[in-house]
Amino acid sequence: MLRESAHRRCNEIARETVLFGASLTLVGMVGVSVAGRLNSLFLAIVSSATLATAVIRALFPRRYFFSHTFTSLVAVYASIFGFFVEELFGQVESTVAGIGFSLPVLAFLIGCWLRRADIRAVIDHPDIRGGEALYGALAWLVPVFLVGGAVFALSLLSETMVNTSLVFLLAMTAIGLIVLGVSRSVAIFLVDAGLLFEEFFHRMSRLAVPAFAFLTFYALLVILFASIFSIVSQFASGDHFHVGNVSRALSFSEAMHFSIVTISTVGYGDIVPASNIARVLASIEVICGVLLLLFGVSELLEYTREHRRDRSNKDGGSL
Repeated sequence: MLRESAHRRCNEIARETVLFGASLTLVGMVGVSVAGRLNSLFLAIVSSATLATAVIRALFPRRYFFSHTFTSLVAVYASIFGFFVEELFGQVESTVAGIGFSLPVLAFLIGCWLRRADIRAVIDHPDIRGGEALYGALAWLVPVFLVGGAVFALSLLSETMVNTSLVFLLAMTAIGLIVLGVSRSVAIFLVDAGLLFEEFFHRMSRLAVPAFAFLTFYALLVILFASIFSIVSQFASGDHFHVGNVSRALSFSEAMHFSIVTISTVGYGDIVPASNIARVLASIEVICGVLLLLFGVSELLEYTREHRRDRSNKDGGSL
């Protein structure tokens, strides 16, 4: 019993570590994209996400999904923040931008600490809300967007007056105060989002085996046609492919690229079939790809229905 408990605990720690690493990696990638380089804004984004995860995990240790959901949503917040700053506050320095980014996150953490009893009650009894309850949990977004709309309207009247560090910090402070006041509603929203994520990943995990089989067959089909394209272009007489504006044989990597964009029906146009043989082969691959997609999705749905039916029978039998 003790060994099973220790093994279960190790699995939970490993899972939590993987989730935290994945969430923080996403935040880091978004941070680099928003900041443009490793500057004060990037450090503020990553530090805020890390600090928030640690504080929320310490305040609410029984539900790890809450902290990881918030970490992931920091990436969403960083994306919206990047658009907000780029459109309205392009002259603000990265240090000031980093301070402004951190204000709503710190405000939420303070709100979580002040209302930890109420939030803990929500987290310890999680339930996906719908309808009016969900709309109520999302109502806190309205005043936040009103602040952004007001700043945007002022920028239309006088961009030079708005595009300053003072106005930027005032706007972010206002958003932070709103988040502080509605921290419980934000927590409810995060709980709902976390439950939806958990349910989604749980469902996806059941499809791992059939999805892997589908992707394996898909990859084999791509490799098969890539080999055919490469062989035809190199050994059959005539010009069969145009690469850019040049007619030449395809390397295997180019054939793989052409096979992927053909079977997915993307068709970038950087490699074009120039002979009837190449066009026929490309058409056959498109048809095979569409059929594989149709049958693959059908089989995945059938597997899901059978799994749900077996689970219902098992639950019914146990009763």
